[in-house]
Amino acid sequence: MNTGLRIAAFVAAVAVVFAIAFGVGRVAGPDSEPTPGPTTHQTPGPTTHQEESHGEGEP
Repeated sequence: MNTGLRIAAFVAAVAVVFAIAFGVGRVAGPDSEPTPGPTTHQTPGPTTHQEESHGEGEP
């Protein structure tokens, strides 16, 4: 097998592996619905001492 044919076979194999990985990524890609962030869908909880305090010298 000459060098040119080996290089062509290697490039073709890399292209096939990339195409397979790209296809799998498209099928199993990210969800179409965004996941809720830290500020969405939160229920208000009890107020903690830290949230109540204003620091020293503040009313």
